[in-house]
Amino acid sequence: MAAAGLLVYALSGSYAMLLDGLYSAVMVGSDLIAALISTNVIRPPDRSYPYGYDGQKALYVLFRSLVLLGMLSSAAMAAIGRLIGYLNGRAPEAIHLEALAWYSISMVILCWWLAWLYHRDWQVGGTSQLLLNESRSARVDGLISGLSELALVLSPLLNTTPLKALTPISDMLVVIVICALVIKEPLQAFMKALSQAAGAAADSQTLQLTHQALKELLKDLSCWLLEVTVMKVGRMTFAVVYQNPTKPMAGGSVDLIRQQVDERCRLILNSDVRSEVILTAMSPFKA
Repeated sequence: MAAAGLLVYALSGSYAMLLDGLYSAVMVGSDLIAALISTNVIRPPDRSYPYGYDGQKALYVLFRSLVLLGMLSSAAMAAIGRLIGYLNGRAPEAIHLEALAWYSISMVILCWWLAWLYHRDWQVGGTSQLLLNESRSARVDGLISGLSELALVLSPLLNTTPLKALTPISDMLVVIVICALVIKEPLQAFMKALSQAAGAAADSQTLQLTHQALKELLKDLSCWLLEVTVMKVGRMTFAVVYQNPTKPMAGGSVDLIRQQVDERCRLILNSDVRSEVILTAMSPFKA
């Protein structure tokens, strides 16, 4: 797809095709990195990474989003620059539309097929953020391909309308519109990954749901729940339970509580869970 996009750009001279090809090229690079990360995140915690390898997913999404944001911003700024040049009297380059029809149809089909494959595999476990992100990216790539080629192919029809002045700058306008439509997805992914990489707590609804479920669980185990912290990193949810036991407890009893906490959190959060149980008489946070 990336090679086809760059080839059609060379044949047509359309910067919208260049943007499409570059977006696919970024997906190629990110898929290769994602394949390497996927082999790491299934590894259990060890002395090198005592909290597991799941943080690599958040870093991957973070830097991938930054690359996409930079690419889309650069493309939009370049299109705006060419638009300003046209308004100042510089003639735009001619666009050759002959190669766009076959490219548009094949790219849309490929993108939606890829999106379906990623989503199908994601449904197997329902926890892989990588597969979910790739499914969304494939749909976005198909949106870029379909809308940009459709707009360019139909642009000559503007010559018979009052909007015929837009025909020479249709390629620039398509790039600007596509960037404006697409930039929301990597921006949201960047903010979410940044929050996870920074160690922010899960959303308030998840915290409240987890706190209520564990409060009921520990009450039956003769423990007083002081605080629960929940963090989402990649596909893994980390839960730390601070509890004040009402009677002496052996180490095996604490291990049993941790197992039950894992099971309860996995049930209510529908996520892979790793938990820790800390025995204390004081809450870790100020009121």
